[in-house]
Amino acid sequence: MVIHMKYNEISLNEKIFGNDFIVYDWKESDNKIIIYVKATSHDDVCPVCGSPTSSLHNTYHRMIQAYPVRNKTTFIDVIAYKYDCTNDKCNRKVIMQNLPFVSPSQRRTDELNCLILAVSLFLSNEGASKVLKLLGVNISNDSIKRLTDKIIIEDDPDVESIGIDDVAMRKGKAYATAIYDMEDHHLIALLDGRDKETVVEWLKNHQKIKIATRDRASAYASAISEVLPECIQIADRFHLLQNLIDRIKDIFKTEIPETVFIKDGKVLEEEPQKVPALKIDPNSKELEKYDYDNSMPVDKEGNMIDFDAVCYDKNDKQHRQQAESRKKNRK
Repeated sequence: MVIHMKYNEISLNEKIFGNDFIVYDWKESDNKIIIYVKATSHDDVCPVCGSPTSSLHNTYHRMIQAYPVRNKTTFIDVIAYKYDCTNDKCNRKVIMQNLPFVSPSQRRTDELNCLILAVSLFLSNEGASKVLKLLGVNISNDSIKRLTDKIIIEDDPDVESIGIDDVAMRKGKAYATAIYDMEDHHLIALLDGRDKETVVEWLKNHQKIKIATRDRASAYASAISEVLPECIQIADRFHLLQNLIDRIKDIFKTEIPETVFIKDGKVLEEEPQKVPALKIDPNSKELEKYDYDNSMPVDKEGNMIDFDAVCYDKNDKQHRQQAESRKKNRK
């Protein structure tokens, strides 16, 4: 009797690490997973001269932090190859095998670095470090800063439509000007400050711009009009609504008075007369209606309760310092 299996076995090596690597072991503890990977022997190309080579020189070992699995810190233990460059005229003698899932000299996979950068966009470096630790990623706030500092913003001198806006690097203290391509909304420039001169210098090298979407800042409008007078300037949706709201407020201020008097659900046309507060003649009999007991309190046995004020030592250190502080404030 032949039994046909419903499910087919697949190789995860090809799906995760490609054909050039094999997973030969793995270990798991309470908070850590280590996946052991070995590179298979194959030909390589010298990155300097481009000569192909299959001459094995040695192996090298790398421990790389990968995307966490089940919120556990995950590492890839890789054994890769070194090759000899067969070109005698090449300055590079030994070729390090490149790993497709990690950049050179990196301790984290490219996939993990993308996760770290995504979290750091919404949190401070310290906050991102704490959140990532809950997910199983071990990284300090200083390492996150070094990672973000490596981000390269590629400029495009042929861009035709841009968006320009100010961003707070440190709210209330430091600001920058962000310029992005309106076609796919990727960042093409991050300029220091938000003044007109900085934007003017950047626009001089981007004469092909035809459309610019900006906020209400007069510095940006003036810079675009000066360098690109034929460029169409568009107010973005947020600032367009902001302009509308401000205009409606101005209309309300002119049409509606600052003070409105309402009585019994109706708006009064004139200001009502003020009613003076009730004044009582101290010699009148009105005061006889009010009774105030000014006698000392007594306990259950009828004995008078005497409240003694706590006496403080005015010469102690604390009172002397307070007295000196009051003298300085008077001056």
